[in-house]
Amino acid sequence: MLLTLYWLIGLTVSVYLSVWIIRRNRDLGYTFLVVLSAGYIVFANILTPRLIRLDLVFEQLTIVTGSLIWPFTAQLADMINEIYGKRKTIYAFLFAYLMNLLFVLFVIMSDQAIPAWTQEEETFWRTYFMPSGRILLASTISFVICTFVDVYIFSYLKEKFRVVEDISSIGQLSCLGALRSVSSDLLNMLCDGIMFSVIAFAFVLPLDTLYQLIVGSVLFKTIMSVIDTPLFILFRIKVRNMKREK
Repeated sequence: MLLTLYWLIGLTVSVYLSVWIIRRNRDLGYTFLVVLSAGYIVFANILTPRLIRLDLVFEQLTIVTGSLIWPFTAQLADMINEIYGKRKTIYAFLFAYLMNLLFVLFVIMSDQAIPAWTQEEETFWRTYFMPSGRILLASTISFVICTFVDVYIFSYLKEKFRVVEDISSIGQLSCLGALRSVSSDLLNMLCDGIMFSVIAFAFVLPLDTLYQLIVGSVLFKTIMSVIDTPLFILFRIKVRNMKREK
């Protein structure tokens, strides 16, 4: 329960803060969303090596801790795409992955220094951080395929209903916004949950654990991508009168 509360608070704060900045300074809003995207991606990959269990009503899921944050990135992709368009959304996530690459390079650089603590502490540090190269590869490949699918589907549906939305009621606006957000995010999370887990942990984890991880990641990410839809609808309503790029 407390975990869900923290998750909702984090997502709500990021949405409201984004709306507040975008409405006051459109250019600064884009910069802020790019920074948020980079932060979430780096944070997710830092947390990824830790496996956790989540007890749902119908199932106990095994996921990596980074999966808790990953639905935030899909929400951010939708928010950027809604206002700034497909091209700037792709640029935003390319910049974000560049930051992630720099983080991995800094980890590798730090590993070259002589440790000043115990061997046990050094072993823990290396065990946790040194797989980050493979995790970067997994997240990059899944990003190129899954996020691009998300961006293009969202953009297609946005342009398809652009004229209708300009004259629609709040109810119609909400339904059309939910349609493109859920459609694009579900495909993104399904694709990412499978692809990332296989590339990052195949031949590292036992097969039964890997299977549980894939099932847990897909279920958790798809559930969260639906649960966070009302916040995207709120974002869409709050920026209704702002210029939207293709």
